[in-house]
Amino acid sequence: MEIIEFIGNWKNESGNILEIRPNDKSSLKVNFISGITGKPVIREYFENKESVELHAELDYYKSSLEVELWEKGKGFQLLLLFDWINYKNESGYYLAPSITEYFDSNLIKQFGHLFMPLEYYKRL
Repeated sequence: MEIIEFIGNWKNESGNILEIRPNDKSSLKVNFISGITGKPVIREYFENKESVELHAELDYYKSSLEVELWEKGKGFQLLLLFDWINYKNESGYYLAPSITEYFDSNLIKQFGHLFMPLEYYKRL
């Protein structure tokens, strides 16, 4: 998997948008736009910063993109698996999302809803 496969704008059925742009040869920057407000999410747990310019890198196996929702190695991440999916009779590449947190974190229970629902993202 190449990191360039993730670059572009992606949207899920609830209207959440991921704007994924190059940063350097091994990382990307991601903006998460809420489908409810049409604006970036305010991250209360991170000095009320907006969900823009989020650092992202391929995982160790180069199979998914790890988007840091706080700082690298801290808090929790949005994981995006780039996969060919036959979704609602429409085949193509989608981003399949999940959320994971670091061992010493418990942010998902309190703030995970900000990045929900975890629906497939289709490239715009």
